[in-house]
Amino acid sequence: MVAPRRGAYNAAMICTDTHCHLSMVAERQGQDALGEVLARYDRAQAAPAQTAPAGPKAPLMLDIGVEAGDLESRAEAFGAWPFVRLSAGVYPSPEALSDPAASLAALGLSIAALLERGSGRVAAIGETGLDYHHMSGSHESQAELFTGQARLAESLGLPLVVHSRDAARETLEILVALALRVPVIIHCFGYGKDEARAFLDAGCYISFAGNLSYKKAEALREACAIVPAERLLLETDAPYMNPEPHRGRSSTSLDIERTYALAAALRGERAEELAERVAASAAALFG
Repeated sequence: MVAPRRGAYNAAMICTDTHCHLSMVAERQGQDALGEVLARYDRAQAAPAQTAPAGPKAPLMLDIGVEAGDLESRAEAFGAWPFVRLSAGVYPSPEALSDPAASLAALGLSIAALLERGSGRVAAIGETGLDYHHMSGSHESQAELFTGQARLAESLGLPLVVHSRDAARETLEILVALALRVPVIIHCFGYGKDEARAFLDAGCYISFAGNLSYKKAEALREACAIVPAERLLLETDAPYMNPEPHRGRSSTSLDIERTYALAAALRGERAEELAERVAASAAALFG
């Protein structure tokens, strides 16, 4: 593992987190802990890094949906924070995969209800995708749930956040066949250089999480080094994937600075510049 360079980042730096589960953070660490995270991101809005010639971008957080019915509660909980963006999606869980059509219908209704009330907006669809590691449903049911949400993203003109585990080829085949005209983000990328190139060739963004720092993640580090700057995103997947040296502990978006430091070192960049670029990409993707 390449260690972060001394002096390469500011330990107090607040960075864009393109994939987190804020409600789950509150469940694991308590409302006070989540409140501190939100307060620190709120303070950072007034003083973003001054590194980009086109003007600085303040750090954002994309709060990720995993169930059709979680959108309203998340909009109510986090809608007052202007730097929090909301995705709406259905993760390939056993419950969702037992009836993909019903899950898709419920997701569509929840989005329509939120928009009708004017109580928030949706910035992305997902997370959705294929998980052949846990294999909670059949290949067919996973593909149905994934494809339905991909088509929903295109119909709404929203980015698609994709979960792909032990299913790189199958995920890519579906995305290529759909030929989506919206941005696609492969979240918590878990493959190597060859897979990264294939997803990049398909036009995808690639997002790396705290597992980039794990001892046996050399393939991930090699992949991170080759992703073009304009297609690279970084995330926590909080409360999961806490980067070293706190692997195994529940994480928050405040832990992402260590992932930025490592990614910057792998790519021969300054972490502040990387943070500004990811913030700009996130602002363009999620509004």
